[in-house]
Amino acid sequence: MTARASLALRKSGRQLSLALIAGGAVMLTAADAPTGGEPGVHAFVLANIYLVNGGEADVCKVPDEGDLNRFYATLSPELQAKFAGAEKRQALELYMNEKMGFKRIHMWGNRSANVKYPPGYDPKTTATPEQAIAIGALNGLPKGKGRLAFSNREVVYSSCSDPQDFTKLAKNFRTYDGPVAAGMNLDGKVSKEDFTGPDGTKGVDNQLWRAVGCVEPFRTGSQREISGKEMISMRAPTLIELRGVDDMENDSDVTVTVYAAADSLATDGKGEALRSATFSVDPDPRLRSTTRGRIEKGVLTTEPFDLVMNYKEQIVDAPRDIRGARLRATMKPDGSIEGNLYGYYTLDSYYSSIEQMTQNGAILSQVSCPGVRQAIDRLADGYRDPKTKRYTAISSAYGFRGVRAFVAPQQTAQADQTR
Repeated sequence: MTARASLALRKSGRQLSLALIAGGAVMLTAADAPTGGEPGVHAFVLANIYLVNGGEADVCKVPDEGDLNRFYATLSPELQAKFAGAEKRQALELYMNEKMGFKRIHMWGNRSANVKYPPGYDPKTTATPEQAIAIGALNGLPKGKGRLAFSNREVVYSSCSDPQDFTKLAKNFRTYDGPVAAGMNLDGKVSKEDFTGPDGTKGVDNQLWRAVGCVEPFRTGSQREISGKEMISMRAPTLIELRGVDDMENDSDVTVTVYAAADSLATDGKGEALRSATFSVDPDPRLRSTTRGRIEKGVLTTEPFDLVMNYKEQIVDAPRDIRGARLRATMKPDGSIEGNLYGYYTLDSYYSSIEQMTQNGAILSQVSCPGVRQAIDRLADGYRDPKTKRYTAISSAYGFRGVRAFVAPQQTAQADQTR
């Protein structure tokens, strides 16, 4: 019998898939995959990653007051009267900078003309942290102090760059002391330091929320009605790719890879993340992690793994280094994804995002850099350093949401070669 071949065009959702029917056998092509890419592959781009607010609302009705208000409280009655009122906040900040000894060295633009540089340093290149300290010492900063800021265009000395020098600004820093918080029991234990989850789960580990849950921008940004409308790290979004998926409702073994995208997040006419966009993969092997997972009733759960995710927003470039991470996410019928990321956020990578806000940004946001630094150091509960015996990471719980996306195959192959 002569085999008959015909082309059949089928419409599935918004995508057209092509099947080659030969001799009664159906041969699937790439377009038959639910994503329109390879069969068994589903990918998503995250539009937002945010701290989860699962605590008791009345615990932090009055948030931490921030550094500028603390400084104001130390002034004499005469100076308080001089700087009273919202219209005097900028003048108060300048006075605080002067009295506290904050300094900025401009390495770019017209204000860099009189800056002294160490021998052999080219001002047109980005300074290393060691070079930044050397530049600071040559230009009036305390010896061994100062950090790069403002997209590496300045060396600064402030309570954000060197919080250990300004501990009085951390006095009475307000932490979250409620018994309830969102998160996961990461260590398998139940202790007095742990929270109870909103659903009654015991032993929830989320010391990061205990540290910053009463800081205004984190407390507000974690509210669902606000986080659902924001998009974070648009110029360096995160991709989640599932491979080996036989059934999106139930599959006991899938491969889960978290990538950093090399492309910015596109938006649609409503200002929301554009669905079904294609992204290339950042070639940096640090920004790619793979683990195993399973799907039960449409919910993905992964095994623990270490990952580093890009976090680039305005002047902040502070990759999130999370140890022992676990994903738990729901794949929705419309192709979107929503879930949580649990794990131990390394202290230095977390504080880097605070430090890079700069003193000015911290004041505007009502964030106390010394308060946050002291709190995360004191409350850290993961990955103890064998030499110092101090914990180097802090348990955390983040939420995320995303939409269907594609990972460019050629870029995936290139990323494989860089490992």
